[in-house]
Amino acid sequence: MASFTAMPVTGFQDDPMRSQTMAAANYFDPAIYEREKAAVFYGNWQYVGHVSMLPEPGNFIVRDIHEQSVVVLRRQDGSLTSYFNVCQHRAHRLLEGEGKLGPVLTCPYHGWAYGQDGVLRTARGRENEADFDTDAYCLESIRLGEMLGFIFVNLDGTAPDFETVTAGIRAEIAEFSPNATELKCADRSEYLLQANWKNSVENYDECFHCPNQHRTLIEEALDYDTYRITTHEFHHSHRTRGKNVAYSNVTDGAAKPKEFASLFLFPNWVIEAYPGGNLTVFHHVPDGPETTSQKCEWYFPHETPTSEERGVIEFVHEVRLEDIPLCESVQKGLHSLGYKQGRFHVDADRTEVSEHAVHDFQAKWLQAMGER
Repeated sequence: MASFTAMPVTGFQDDPMRSQTMAAANYFDPAIYEREKAAVFYGNWQYVGHVSMLPEPGNFIVRDIHEQSVVVLRRQDGSLTSYFNVCQHRAHRLLEGEGKLGPVLTCPYHGWAYGQDGVLRTARGRENEADFDTDAYCLESIRLGEMLGFIFVNLDGTAPDFETVTAGIRAEIAEFSPNATELKCADRSEYLLQANWKNSVENYDECFHCPNQHRTLIEEALDYDTYRITTHEFHHSHRTRGKNVAYSNVTDGAAKPKEFASLFLFPNWVIEAYPGGNLTVFHHVPDGPETTSQKCEWYFPHETPTSEERGVIEFVHEVRLEDIPLCESVQKGLHSLGYKQGRFHVDADRTEVSEHAVHDFQAKWLQAMGER
């Protein structure tokens, strides 16, 4: 079998109306997948959770980003901090899942203990060791940013300034949900795809397929003729007027009572805004070169959805299920000897059927990979 690690980009152009898509090998070659871990994921801001998951001092969450495990902790002074989830003694993972700590974080393997500031407090047996410098064995901290309650980390420290990256998407989220920081994660679900994560992202970054594949969505929820997609330096904005589905009790005084938005932050985070200020996070998490976990979180003012909100969750769940076979069919097709790369469908007015956002996503990915 031939190797595809050269990442051919022949035919990809800056002008989406003239451009071909990326080469198929970029969606399944294991060597490219290994490269993008550092270039795309460690080098950009990655979503890890919401402040409602860390309501009190000592609360922590553990998140894995490829092979890198991250602890996010609310310290005694109320601030948030993040460390690599690894003991400095002999590399045992310190924590798992979500929970609450006391003033010290103790490794379960040999008992090394760290303060919430990451400083090594106790190293059993160190009194018998020569030249033991406690300061040399503190936990490795990670850059952390918070946007309207949503928490992100940058693993390698090279991502652009967090406030700069999120300024545009922050403003749009605030239009729909000015009190986003006060929302609570009321429901979580996960969808497993036999498809590359970029395949998954691209499916959600266009609505050209919606009339064919999401007829109920078009007929009952979205005013498709008003659907517009705008690309920005760091994010994409999908916005449309709504129809009859859900939130029948939303008044005209609520935030954006008749509009929907789906906002994408490179490389793999989506937040959907609904009438009334409620939000959904949709996170495309790669599990391998051809497997993706779509992690969905619903945010409401309360921890238990109302019956009406539960109806919205179920409605959107059905739409998610419609997308899975589409992504998986594309993934199979990318392996075909009869396909190397395709062509974007883009119109000058960037209407609801245009794929210019997918082109922009691919351009950003190629740039992150050092290919543009």
